[in-house]
Amino acid sequence: MTGREVTLNLDKLFSPGRIAIVGASEGRHYSQSLIANLRRHGFAGSNIFPINPKYETISGIRCFDTLESLPETPDVVAILIGHEHVKGAIETAGKMGIGAALVIADGYADEGEEGRLDQVELGNLALKHGIALLGPNTLGYVRPSSSAGMWCAGTLQTPLRQGGISVVAQSSGMLNVIMGMLGDRQIGVQACVSIGNAAVIGLPEMVRHFGEDPETRVIALVVESIDRPREFAEALEAARRNRKPVVALKIGASQRGQLNSLAHTGRLSSPNQGWKAVFDRTGVFEVFDIDDLVETVTLFDGLTKEGVAGSGTPRKLGFAFATISGGETSLICDIADQEGLELVPLGADTLASLRDGIKKAALIGNPLDLQNTRTTRPEVFWQSLRTLAGDNAVDVLAVRLNMAVKPSQSHISLYREIVELIRTLGVVPVVLSRAYERFDISWWDLFRDLDVTFVMSYRNAVKAMATFSTWLDSLSIDVQSPKAIPAEASSADERSVALSLAQARSWLSSEAIPYVPSGIADNPEDAAVLAARLGFPVVVKAVMPALLHKSDMGGVALDLADGDSVARACVNMFERLSGASGAAGDALHFEVQKMISSGVEIILGMKRDPTWGPLLMIGSGGIYTEILRDTIWLLPPVSPEEVINSLAKLKIWPVLQGARGGRPSDIGALSRLVSQVSDAVVQDGAWVTSMDLNPVMVGFDGGGAFVVDVAMLGDEKMAGDWSA
Repeated sequence: MTGREVTLNLDKLFSPGRIAIVGASEGRHYSQSLIANLRRHGFAGSNIFPINPKYETISGIRCFDTLESLPETPDVVAILIGHEHVKGAIETAGKMGIGAALVIADGYADEGEEGRLDQVELGNLALKHGIALLGPNTLGYVRPSSSAGMWCAGTLQTPLRQGGISVVAQSSGMLNVIMGMLGDRQIGVQACVSIGNAAVIGLPEMVRHFGEDPETRVIALVVESIDRPREFAEALEAARRNRKPVVALKIGASQRGQLNSLAHTGRLSSPNQGWKAVFDRTGVFEVFDIDDLVETVTLFDGLTKEGVAGSGTPRKLGFAFATISGGETSLICDIADQEGLELVPLGADTLASLRDGIKKAALIGNPLDLQNTRTTRPEVFWQSLRTLAGDNAVDVLAVRLNMAVKPSQSHISLYREIVELIRTLGVVPVVLSRAYERFDISWWDLFRDLDVTFVMSYRNAVKAMATFSTWLDSLSIDVQSPKAIPAEASSADERSVALSLAQARSWLSSEAIPYVPSGIADNPEDAAVLAARLGFPVVVKAVMPALLHKSDMGGVALDLADGDSVARACVNMFERLSGASGAAGDALHFEVQKMISSGVEIILGMKRDPTWGPLLMIGSGGIYTEILRDTIWLLPPVSPEEVINSLAKLKIWPVLQGARGGRPSDIGALSRLVSQVSDAVVQDGAWVTSMDLNPVMVGFDGGGAFVVDVAMLGDEKMAGDWSA
């Protein structure tokens, strides 16, 4: 479905009072799973209406012949029949005023063009009747607060508890695993939804709904592709404004993964640069496997529930750790450094008190090694925890103590007392384990009773803390709304042609983008005259169609001090390149540029992504671009302030600042140039398909920033309109 003006009410889908099941059967897996999961989540059997003329009862529930024969109109209908009969069931549901539907059948966009068109018809039919349709090709959803266990993929071993996490997945299989993990660990959820092929309800609707839902504290996404990228980005922006953190597991990033996504969803997943740019712009944090997703949203939910992401001015959170192993404190320090988490420095009085109590003059205090004081010197153990949690800079205190496979009564008492102590001092407690150790489910029962967050493994905990801290920081940054994201993703293979250097320079000039003083000459004699006019020293570059890596081919001559040197350089290039390329002699021209002898080289690129439209890339430039791979992707437009925030994430940032006594670069000029280019590609992104400004030379402070080399591709149908 494309962008739509119809607003769907999802209340009947997520808070149904009565549920009909078309195609219910005594022996079918989907039917039995659905009824079992409804019952396990507390949905009354008297409000479940199986539909099948072959049965009088199914699973002990009275069965009806047709939807029309029901004694009451259901709020939602689950359609378990084959896809050739689905539209008839939707038509009947619409005439009855049923407000929501769940369609399990596949064979739509996942089966090629004919199936895609059939899916469009299904979606339009549902919208015509105002039906909030989930699917097709979905296995359902669970919303514990309304007992809506509408899940068809087997009986969930543990019913889901009500909580603040809403999970939206395009993969039913992966959602099944996530729900199993959340259920086993007693982690509360607001909803878990598989959107399937999303004929009507897709990612934009789900993110918007849960972003506005007061009961949802954190949104988790498992996403492969998006067909309405602009609406999706707008929904993510709205969630950010509502201070709802979004954590995403993007699958199908590799080339083989993209092809697999096409095979089972009917949608081709786009390359990852665009997704990364969208996530960065909208404050979404990406994780890379299911364990990472579950641990991250668990910590995010716990911290937001404790109020650390309130509506006030965001500030840097102070994270502290306490454990009972010196080796583990060193490990936590290493992981924190690798994941970018700042371990909050303790006050001088706090540190002195800890060192005095534990009798270690070199104690760093955070992480705190409590050693074996709990058993040998309990008064020191408790006083040390009290001192650490009482430090004014500490907001969150994560503790790791002994954990047997199953908690004893002494464990229960210990953790209860620790959690109460930390909370009494106004600090948020978090419990950690060192790794994915084997624990009895009774541990999660204990932490649920204590209402405390438990995260498995130091790595996941530290990474999630760093991510949460970065998300809080991002809330204080004003970002422009991306204006060039298309309404619909494109699957067309657009044909592009290379613009000549003269055309590319003309485009830069029309957009007032600074280009190094230069000119183009047709022969060595004209090049020498042009060089004298620019002033020596100069650079000469070969200009020839399809010549991309000029330096590697001997097509660049630097620091030429007089006209004779310029002419000789041109003759050498002519002899070297004309024969090598097989091109006619008149295909070779010479660009003469004023030599910029010092500065930092940056690359600024642009490409048009089929899903996200124009994307900007900025990073270390010149000959180091392909060696260092130090780049970041941005969604245009970007303000100069946003550019500086992005530059600070690059490895070359210290060089721009003047590392090791060097002169600082003109970062302001660079940020303005990048912002100008971003505005230009928003305006001309419909025909400029890619651009490579490499290098952009950044002078020292006050020296400006200039494009030194440019290569551009344009849409074949429009690029010809540009003339030199």
